[in-house]
Amino acid sequence: MTYFEQQLSRVLLEETEPDFKSAVAIVQMRDRWLLGLSRADDSRKSKWCHPGGGIKPKENPKAAAVRECFEETGIRCRAVGEPFRLPAHKGVAFVPCKATSTHQKIDTNSEFSAAGFFTMAELRNLKPLYKNARNLIDRARS
Repeated sequence: MTYFEQQLSRVLLEETEPDFKSAVAIVQMRDRWLLGLSRADDSRKSKWCHPGGGIKPKENPKAAAVRECFEETGIRCRAVGEPFRLPAHKGVAFVPCKATSTHQKIDTNSEFSAAGFFTMAELRNLKPLYKNARNLIDRARS
């Protein structure tokens, strides 16, 4: 069993939180943060945002964030903090994560047209950026 599979199994065994419906991975690699250019047909459309999606039955927010990140970007990560909430996003778990290796290739699926790791300075010039992307990073760092 790979390290990723071990971490995923460990997280899957943790208690689920029924009021969370989706999970978002706030992924750090050194001083850079993972964002993708969304193809979603909602407020994220054509904006740079964090990977995430629905939580499956019996899956907890940490496991969902790790899974969604890998499915959408090809980046393996691990949860490094407890999920947090934002009042404006009911039912969404925001999960601080770290990339498991610095030698990973980004491989987007149909959710993103592009993805990359960006420094905070680069985020200032990344347009259009989803409205809460920088705030989520600030929250994940604290």
